[in-house]
Amino acid sequence: MKLPLGLLVVLSLAAAPAQTSHVLNVADLNTRQIQTLDRAHTVVILQGGMLEEHGPYLPAFTDGVLSDRLTKELAAGIVKQRPGWTALVFPPVSAGASGSNEIGRQFVFPGTYAMRPSTLRAAFVDLASELGEQGFRHIMVVHVHGSPLHIGALDDAGDFFHDTYGGTMVNLWGLMPVLGGWGGAMSNMTPTEKAADGLSLHGGMDEHSLMLYLRPDLVAKDFKQAKSVNGANYDEAFATARKDGWPGYLGAPQLATAAFGKRIWNGFSAATVKTAVEILDGKDPSTYPRYLTYLKTLPLYREWIDSANTRDADAAARLNAWLAKRPRS
Repeated sequence: MKLPLGLLVVLSLAAAPAQTSHVLNVADLNTRQIQTLDRAHTVVILQGGMLEEHGPYLPAFTDGVLSDRLTKELAAGIVKQRPGWTALVFPPVSAGASGSNEIGRQFVFPGTYAMRPSTLRAAFVDLASELGEQGFRHIMVVHVHGSPLHIGALDDAGDFFHDTYGGTMVNLWGLMPVLGGWGGAMSNMTPTEKAADGLSLHGGMDEHSLMLYLRPDLVAKDFKQAKSVNGANYDEAFATARKDGWPGYLGAPQLATAAFGKRIWNGFSAATVKTAVEILDGKDPSTYPRYLTYLKTLPLYREWIDSANTRDADAAARLNAWLAKRPRS
């Protein structure tokens, strides 16, 4: 008996293997489950979470809140747009380098608990090596923190993974198209808001708005009483952060709204997913302009990089001297 064409199509589709997509937490998996993952269609997401002061109105783990939410949306976005892929999410590495209090050379500040940039680089190189030895070839790093040597350490880890294992490991926050998703939404600020917020380098209207949208329970109730602490350019902003009594933010927290935070978040999240999917589809990550390359064109950021490198070397020397004097058991 000859079957109708329409029925043949239905039957063939029913017989075809379904392309399933998954978001999995590696901490929940056992050895057998990890071994069965298709390395060619699994993207590992390494999540960070810097403990860094954000002034009197936002929690020290603000960057971690942003990274956690972005990790979830990135994983969901990848498996939605690319059937057959698995997003393997790692627990957060809740450490980062160079808090933004270093803008004003205030290297000790309540709420900032940082590791050395070289330590951060070594930690992510070690994770990358473990993954590379196990055959994984696609890694996305979600670590929403913007100090130059922090970004540089994660960029280095990605470059190491590519050169050593031939795979792709990308520090998404270090790519300009991803940052553009955040900055593009800020272009809608009114002239009055821009004047009050100034060059919002840390903890300004944008980050307070994001937290009002994502975690309003963590924003201090009196944020509307904040005063603008700003600079119209890099020179003024850095000088402001050097003053005694600097509260730990640069911008106008009092202008923050959840609606503005939602606009920023939607643009930022969409840009992150778009860029990640492009890379998984084969686009060379080196073709995207890097944020660190731009920061190195700014004299004040080059000074920050030099001072952070000096502190990194001094800390390493102090540890090595202690180890050399330590009595052997």
